[in-house]
Amino acid sequence: MKIRTFIIGLFCLLSTSAEGQESLERHWKPGMEKMRVISYNIFNGFDWGKDGDRRERFIHWMKEKDPEVLAMQELCGFTQESLSQLAKQWGHPYAVIVKENGYPVGISSKRPIELKNKIVEGCGHGLLHVETYGYDFLVTHLNPGDTNKRREEAEFIIDYIRKHKLDNFLLMGDMNAHSPIDAEYMESNATELLMKYGGTNSTNLINGKFDYSIISRFLSFPMIDVCSPYVSPDKRTTFPTPILMYQSRHKKVRAKCEERIDFILTPLKVADKVVDAFIWNEGATDYLSDHYPIGVDLVMESPSTLKNEN
Repeated sequence: MKIRTFIIGLFCLLSTSAEGQESLERHWKPGMEKMRVISYNIFNGFDWGKDGDRRERFIHWMKEKDPEVLAMQELCGFTQESLSQLAKQWGHPYAVIVKENGYPVGISSKRPIELKNKIVEGCGHGLLHVETYGYDFLVTHLNPGDTNKRREEAEFIIDYIRKHKLDNFLLMGDMNAHSPIDAEYMESNATELLMKYGGTNSTNLINGKFDYSIISRFLSFPMIDVCSPYVSPDKRTTFPTPILMYQSRHKKVRAKCEERIDFILTPLKVADKVVDAFIWNEGATDYLSDHYPIGVDLVMESPSTLKNEN
């Protein structure tokens, strides 16, 4: 009987560990809440809507992580209506898509979304600007095949942020670019990646070397890479996953061509509110997409508290 009681108690303790402890968290100041933001490239819109199994597993995972805001890339085959219907299944009654052809980006939220801008020219697969939860969200997906085009797109985004005087934003998405923060790890471990990119003459490289200039440009704006302080270099990779049949299921083998190309970037005033960041690159997410999802948790005052103070 004592052994049984001990096992039950141990199970209860373990069940409230790690991310399961969110409901137990407390803050010294009343009226505070936590907001989770996730960015996810969903791999050809679940094969243009034909992969129902992956779609259902994606919904299940999203319900489990329960983000307040979800940014998505590669919403292939989606319309505004179909994205809105899908988002409701993980508890988001609000959603916006940048376009309804090609490789759109989009966003969903638990709270109302104010559309600020949809840009489909000069910015990769689009730049979607919305406001929700009191933040400006900029969702994008930069050019996958040409580093010079990515550099132009990065400049376009920076000019847009500067022109609109945005200082309370999160810029996120599949940047198809590498960060100088990851350079030491990549040069030592991603030994097969340069060959994958095509060698010396590749338009995805600079003189046959990794190009860190695009993310460097964002960082010099300045923006903060909010994931890197919370995730160790060997755990930061976001692509590829073993869902791709030409990739090994063995992590050590796959590591030779792994890279981090998905980012959440913020100004310092937003980065100061980040209390956790995640790259979910193992387990269930191995077979949800060819990219892994990234996310941040921010602590902020609830709207009711702000209203009372005003």
